[in-house]
Amino acid sequence: MNAKRLALCAVTTALLIAIQYVLGFVSGVELVTAFFLCFCYVFGVRCGAAVGIAFSLLRCLIYGFFPNVILLYLLYYSLFAVVFGLMGERPALLKLCPAIALAIMALSGYFAVRGVPISALYKTRVRVMLWVIFGLTAVILIFYLIAALIKKAESAAELASVTSAAVFMTVFFTLLDDVITPLTMGYSAEAAAGYFYGGFLAMLPQTVCAAVSVFLLFRPLKSTFSRFKNQISQQNPNR
Repeated sequence: MNAKRLALCAVTTALLIAIQYVLGFVSGVELVTAFFLCFCYVFGVRCGAAVGIAFSLLRCLIYGFFPNVILLYLLYYSLFAVVFGLMGERPALLKLCPAIALAIMALSGYFAVRGVPISALYKTRVRVMLWVIFGLTAVILIFYLIAALIKKAESAAELASVTSAAVFMTVFFTLLDDVITPLTMGYSAEAAAGYFYGGFLAMLPQTVCAAVSVFLLFRPLKSTFSRFKNQISQQNPNR
């Protein structure tokens, strides 16, 4: 990477840390996913991985150095960069949207009907949020299918695809945490199960927020990052 790309990666890392810190006081609201997704989508795997690793380590200066959290962030955001970097570089991967959306709908519908074994104080809230995710995913899937049938609607299908992938990755973050934290902290089987179900309270609003924020911000953020990329490419035609 040339100096300007490295500088852009540094600024993006600082921006992600600032966004996480400012919105950290609002439960269930985060925009890191939308901003980082668009950056990876435009600049590719290499730049995305550099930002993801830097973000995972530098945020510890604010939130503290906890081994399970550092491991979680390093693994997740590196994989995040690979997923969305490849989606931006290989548009054929966007056609995975229907499968991703159907999988999320199946999981959210299953847990909404079956119920989640947590405190009775939160059962109704969790069930409502699960149905909200089910409904949002269904809307995204329908939006994609309609776009796929209409000529010159590639941008709409692209939007539906990245939104579905963002929802999937947000759920995957919690599932990865449910594996890493119990293992590194030495939880018993019962404590690990409790940690898993307790994670629903944080995962569900974050998933809804990720779906809405990516759907609304993807196009303007992609356009902004693409403009920066074009300027860098024009000034450095061989890079």
